[in-house]
Amino acid sequence: MAMKQWKRDLILGVAILAFCVISYVYSYNLTDSRAKYFLAKADTYVMIWLVLLAVLSIVLILRSIKRKSDEVLPPILTKRILLTALIIVAYVFSMDKIGFFVSSFFFVFALLFFFTREEKGKFPQGKAFAKMILIWVGIAAASVAMVQYLFGNLLGIRLPAGFFG
Repeated sequence: MAMKQWKRDLILGVAILAFCVISYVYSYNLTDSRAKYFLAKADTYVMIWLVLLAVLSIVLILRSIKRKSDEVLPPILTKRILLTALIIVAYVFSMDKIGFFVSSFFFVFALLFFFTREEKGKFPQGKAFAKMILIWVGIAAASVAMVQYLFGNLLGIRLPAGFFG
């Protein structure tokens, strides 16, 4: 359903502002007592980003009310957006169960599969399709391995292992 730009901006601004307020209240109770300096605490940066995002959403709300652009825009919720959101939700909920590497591999592979299908309309047949799948597997494996090495080994962050660990 098409919507005027100012209405879309107003709804988006209010939604982002509500998200910021709820997240700020939630993150306020997550203070890191181990760090003695304010800027060394991880929750400090979450709060700074939330305040900045809230200010920008207020600017968006005020701009949408002031300008009231009559330009009609295409709908936000399209098949592409909904399927991408579904893939992200599946990824987030599967990470603890099957681990970071496996869930991230399937996440990247699913996004490559879906967006290639969206872009090209249909897949090639036979060997060309097999080659495309091998390329996706290589991209997914290489990118997830690099992220796992960076965060798991170099930065020492414990990534979810799922039932593998």
